[in-house]
Amino acid sequence: MTDQVAMPREPYAGYHQPHDVREDAELTHIGPNTPCGEYLRRFWQPVCLTEQLTDLPLALTIMGEDLVAFRDKAGQIGVLNRHCSHRGTSLEYGIVSDRGIRCCYHGWLFDVDGTILETPGEPPDSRLKDSFVHGAYPTREFKGLVFVYMGPPGTMPEFPVFDTLELPDNEMIPYAIHYPCNWLQVNENPVDPYHSVFLHSRVTEAHFNVSWGALPVVEWHVKEGGKGVHLTNTRRWKDYLWTRINEWVAPNFAQTPDIYQNPDREKFFVRAGLSKWAVPVDDTNTMIIAWRHFNDELDLDGKSDRSDIGLNKVDFLGQTGARSYEDGQRIPGDYEAQVGQGPINIHALGNLGYTDTGVALLRRTLREGIRAVQEGNDPPTIPPTNSGHVPTQCGDVIVNVGSLSEDRELQAKIGRAMGKIITETESLPYRERKAEIEKRAKAYVSEL
Repeated sequence: MTDQVAMPREPYAGYHQPHDVREDAELTHIGPNTPCGEYLRRFWQPVCLTEQLTDLPLALTIMGEDLVAFRDKAGQIGVLNRHCSHRGTSLEYGIVSDRGIRCCYHGWLFDVDGTILETPGEPPDSRLKDSFVHGAYPTREFKGLVFVYMGPPGTMPEFPVFDTLELPDNEMIPYAIHYPCNWLQVNENPVDPYHSVFLHSRVTEAHFNVSWGALPVVEWHVKEGGKGVHLTNTRRWKDYLWTRINEWVAPNFAQTPDIYQNPDREKFFVRAGLSKWAVPVDDTNTMIIAWRHFNDELDLDGKSDRSDIGLNKVDFLGQTGARSYEDGQRIPGDYEAQVGQGPINIHALGNLGYTDTGVALLRRTLREGIRAVQEGNDPPTIPPTNSGHVPTQCGDVIVNVGSLSEDRELQAKIGRAMGKIITETESLPYRERKAEIEKRAKAYVSEL
């Protein structure tokens, strides 16, 4: 753990700034055999969009490992070590075959599980292909994304299906965006709701809706057993009190409610607008791999654009490096704020305050999980309910409070109550849960 360094206290102190402080390697270094890398490898990670698997192989780097992904002609997906185990030629130049992928150099054929099927240049009685296997990882295709498990085979967990991914009448469009910076500074963003007030509203212009500029009352909650963090982010806007619940599930999955939410009417548990992973490519590059959600309760003002979602694009401002440098300077977004922290944020040079409580909790949770794995334990995960889905809290609850006092303590109390109602109903099926939340939320506000 990197300790906070002493900062100068006199004006014009550029010369006295610390210049020899290094990154917090325990949390930021993710390659093979690193503590954080070993921890992250205990979870299923998305690695690409299924649309990227064409008739040609796809070169990938994930957690510092050079890989190749492909779909063979039988429809099976393979994610293999990129370099052929014969002489090291890259399988990104391999030939996708009826079964597996064939190296272009000497024709070795590899199945999706790494089994060597053919070594055609060897003598007919050669046993070389049976003496070892090529490096490969288990895969899972799910709703337009390809997931890989890169940890020890004996510790592979069940594939987690979060409840927001199986909602009725819900369309999910996958996207992937490259960020040239460390995974952690991308991973931290969803537990920092105060940046939404300033970055997305007050500092330049309203990126989404002007109501985002209302200063919220925020409380953070650690999920039981160090499994993540969720927060209640409660704003007063005209006659409405808007409780927005973001959540982060360890180690790198996060959900945000409706990007274009407008608190102009009562709404009860409008669920995720996006579900995403911050997947390390290497120590200084990250992929956001995610879904945008669409249904009759999201984006009632019609600001979304499905055609602008996919590989290196998504339908809200400031999320990619596609804009000009000048545009990024004039109206910075999440991309500029996160990449602008440098290739790897130096935590010891930061000065965290109350608004960074979620960031501190996230770092602590990660550190505990990393150390648990180092001690030989499995990292904690959220078990599914009877439905088979992993329960989540993400959503918006907007209640009409009329002329009720604008006292911030009262706002916090109401937000806390909404968060408790959402948490206490998580075992219910979606429609029952939604109805119960509406009933209990209305009853609570009516008694104030």
